[in-house]
Amino acid sequence: MSDKFIRVFKKLDFNFIKARLLIYGALSGSCAACKSMDIKLDVRQCPQCKAEFSYVAFMNVKDHMPKMLRLNEERPDLVFVDYDDFKKIEGDLKAREFLK
Repeated sequence: MSDKFIRVFKKLDFNFIKARLLIYGALSGSCAACKSMDIKLDVRQCPQCKAEFSYVAFMNVKDHMPKMLRLNEERPDLVFVDYDDFKKIEGDLKAREFLK
């Protein structure tokens, strides 16, 4: 079998994803909704705002590929989001709001 990760583009509601996104950095994660920090990868819910994580974005995919493979087996319901795409859209939305 040749199962590999491949980027797929799909039009989605940014705010819906942000409310359910765990952003994972070098050692721990943060909640995109409330910015709570030091969240472990195996946590299913934000300890502060109780957001249910159904999306995850890795700041550096190359360094975290083993974690992604393991996480994909443990939680096949999680959807991986490209961190750079997320940050670009977030910045665009903040700029539009500021310029109103």
